[in-house]
Amino acid sequence: MIIGACGFGATGSSVLTDLLREYDDIQVYDTFEFIMSYRVDGLEDLEYHLMKQYSKGESCDAAIRRFLRRSKSYKVPFINKPCCGNEFYTLSKKFIDEITQFTFQGLYTAEVCSGYILKDIFAFASKKVFMPKIIEKVAGKRVYLWPCGKKYFSVEPDNFYSAAKKYTSGVLRAMGADMHKPICLDQPFSGNSPENSFPFYEDPYAVVIDKDPRDLFLAGKYTKDPNFKFSPIDDVEKFITYYKNIRQHKSDDKRVLNLRFEDLIYNYDESIKTIEEFLNIKNHVRVKAFFDPSRSINNTQLIRLHPQDQANIEKIEKELPEFLYPFDKYCDVKFNGKPFDGAARKPFEQ
Repeated sequence: MIIGACGFGATGSSVLTDLLREYDDIQVYDTFEFIMSYRVDGLEDLEYHLMKQYSKGESCDAAIRRFLRRSKSYKVPFINKPCCGNEFYTLSKKFIDEITQFTFQGLYTAEVCSGYILKDIFAFASKKVFMPKIIEKVAGKRVYLWPCGKKYFSVEPDNFYSAAKKYTSGVLRAMGADMHKPICLDQPFSGNSPENSFPFYEDPYAVVIDKDPRDLFLAGKYTKDPNFKFSPIDDVEKFITYYKNIRQHKSDDKRVLNLRFEDLIYNYDESIKTIEEFLNIKNHVRVKAFFDPSRSINNTQLIRLHPQDQANIEKIEKELPEFLYPFDKYCDVKFNGKPFDGAARKPFEQ
């Protein structure tokens, strides 16, 4: 079983990885985000261009080459990655070889439409003038000079999904994971549509954790984490649009559990029971050893620390009422510490 701890960016999904460390026999990997299926030019994009909406042969070739180029990114030193970058690329190349129906030397329109003006001028000249009117006339045969090159053809390969599962399992084994035991990964599925990545994994389940927009806005505005640049925090109107639009479609897949970050704190026992039933797990042997709701509660109701932001918070409350957590039901809550940045677990308040 592959368990995905999913969210929308700083919405508290790390509480699941912390929580599952408290159970025996669950392997937890959260030092990197396992985004290989839904990232740009990942498996979902490859599926779209090979299995769903291919445009003759050109789109599958472009998608495959982009997928391989993106896979090379894990060769870059100093970035968090699931396994050795060279090994990751080797596994990616093997996957592509398995689903490619054939390769050939050729030229598609995309090669002369890169958007780089000088490059396209030379490519167009080679395609229309240099090769056909000079080289091929002299050689007396067809030639394949630049911008020609190796082309991949793969349209609805029968083994796409089986090969994809083999590929992701191979990466997990390269990490050292035991495929016979439950594995919890950080962000293997997109929080807004986790089921789109399920076809690429063996026995996948997603727990999607979301956070009250008021606290998310204030956490982003006042955090010391330099990486918090994935959402528009400097403009509350843009933040409201961002928050609302990426949550327009809620999954109803039975393998997806949607939870509120706040419920894991304010309704701890009930939430734990819900998770255990969903994942069919038990033996919670290290209760609150890693996820301590009495500490995480300090990451809620942040307006108490920033009354100067009341006007912005009122705008959020007006525009996003369906996403607000009913804090007013918990008036006797005690805060005993400072808020902290999710991944670093370090306080961001002075």
